[in-house]
Amino acid sequence: MGHQPATGKPSRLDAEVYHKIVAEMEDGIIAIDARGTIQYCNHAVETLFQQTAADLVGKPVEALLPPRYRQIHRHHLVGFMEGQVDRKYMGSRKSFIVGHRADGAEINLGATILRTADAKGPVFIAVLRDLTERHGYQHELERLANTDPLSGINNRRAFTSLASRELARCQKARDPVSLILFDLDGFKAINDGFGHEVGDTVICEFANTLKSVVHSGDLLARWGGEEFVLMMPDTDLSRCGSVAEMVRANVESRVFGAANGVSLHLTVSGGVTCVASATEGLDDMIRRADHALYAAKSGGRNRIVAETALPPIAA
Repeated sequence: MGHQPATGKPSRLDAEVYHKIVAEMEDGIIAIDARGTIQYCNHAVETLFQQTAADLVGKPVEALLPPRYRQIHRHHLVGFMEGQVDRKYMGSRKSFIVGHRADGAEINLGATILRTADAKGPVFIAVLRDLTERHGYQHELERLANTDPLSGINNRRAFTSLASRELARCQKARDPVSLILFDLDGFKAINDGFGHEVGDTVICEFANTLKSVVHSGDLLARWGGEEFVLMMPDTDLSRCGSVAEMVRANVESRVFGAANGVSLHLTVSGGVTCVASATEGLDDMIRRADHALYAAKSGGRNRIVAETALPPIAA
């Protein structure tokens, strides 16, 4: 028996099947009228927001948002109602909307908003998907990508990005910004003589020493190997040099490696520079700080050398 000819008409599902699909799907479904009042929600919405449908129906949809977002959401809803599109997606790998659960906790949601109508007027359908776990995972991946796994501070990649923006901000405001490159003296001998486990301990202990001098707004990172970099916005060359000297003195006076059963006395050298021109970039600052660091190493180590200050930014 041959195939029946196609009629060209799509098959129709009855209302009961549609209701079952909507009621039991894992994504949350909310129907909202033109006033923003919840008319329907499925079981997934109850699970997402930890409230029953009986509690939600009749409430303004803003009740599902944190208080700080409610007014702007009303503005967005009106704009969507008067717009040209009948479908809008909010929430992706990098962005999301925030929901407010009954217990006060916030959840990250992706939302597809559909505009339609029934006999009573416009109806908005929100299809909600919980992105909390995905965004938490994404945030952790980004954190790991920007963090030195040994010392727990920023890595070179993160520092370069953050410092370039901070430098531009300070230059625009004509505020000073200084930078220090630190290098642990004779670190290779520690790895060679005591092993990399002790070397790793020393790196972490030195990072903690640097953390102790960092203020809000400063940027600290492991530049590579035994080199560390510290950017200090709104800080002139003299003040930055004093901080670098404080670090040098602290390193000289303490003992490293106790956790590994050794007592190591170390020194550190540093090169300090300060931005001097609105046209200077981060690479220029690093180059000049590295030049000063080289002078500190060549001059006998265990010392701080400041790059000669250039003329200030012209008024």
